[in-house]
Amino acid sequence: MPNSFISSHELLLEDQGRQRVAQQLHAVLVDWYGNTSLKQLTVLDYGCSSGIITNFIARYCNVVLGIDVDEIAIKKAEEKHKLKNLSFLLTKNEKLPLKNNSFDLVICNQVYSYLDNPKLMMDEIYRVIKVGGVCLFTGDNLLRPIEPLYNLPLIRLLPKNIAISLLKLLGHKNIYVGEYKTYWGLKKLACKFTVNDYTIRILKNPKRFNYLKLEKYSPVLSIIPNFILKFLEPFSPSFVFLLEKK
Repeated sequence: MPNSFISSHELLLEDQGRQRVAQQLHAVLVDWYGNTSLKQLTVLDYGCSSGIITNFIARYCNVVLGIDVDEIAIKKAEEKHKLKNLSFLLTKNEKLPLKNNSFDLVICNQVYSYLDNPKLMMDEIYRVIKVGGVCLFTGDNLLRPIEPLYNLPLIRLLPKNIAISLLKLLGHKNIYVGEYKTYWGLKKLACKFTVNDYTIRILKNPKRFNYLKLEKYSPVLSIIPNFILKFLEPFSPSFVFLLEKK
C-alpha cells in the first residue's frame, strides 16, 4: 500500500511490526550461527524496503547491504539509518548488480509474492551467496486459510481478476493481491539449495524465536508430535526456511 494512504498511527504500527519481525529473524540466525559467528558475516537484505529490518540486523553483523526497487523506500532508509557498516542500493528488477559469491548470508523476508519473476530472484540469490552460505527465506502460503489483509477466507485461491473484482465489490480501494505459492511450490523455487525448514522448530518453541503471538498456543503445540505438525505444515500461514548453498 502506498505510504500516502497510511496514517501516522498506521506507520508506527508498521514500524513496530517490522521491528518484531527483525527480532524473529535475528533469533533464527543466532540459532543457526551463534552470536560470535554472526558478527563476521557479510549480509544482503533482498527487498529491504525502508531498512528497519536491515538496520536491526546490521547491529549484529559485519557488513550489511539493503537493496530494493522502491526509490522512495531506499531514500527513506538512507536518511534514517546511519550505521557505518550499513549501506543501501536501488535496483531496477530481480537482476542484481552484484558479484558472484560475495555474501555469507542473504535475507529474503516476504518478498517473492511481490515479484514478476521469483525464479530469477532465487537464481540471483544463489549466484551472490558464497558456497556454504545461506539465505534466510520467509514467505506466505497460497493455501493460507484467511487472507490477513482483508480477513477473508481462501481468497488467494481465486483467479486474480476475480479476487480483485470481489474486493472492489466489498468496498476495498487500495487492493493488493500477491502471486503466492504453496509449500511445494516454494520448495521447488528453492530447488538449488539444501532446505533447512525452521517452521516446525518455531511452532514448537515460539518463545525462543520471539514469535510472541504464537506463545499462547505453546501448551497445545508442545504436545503435538512433530510428524503431525509436519503433515499439517503445507497449510501453515507462512514458512521459514534456511536455504544452504552447498
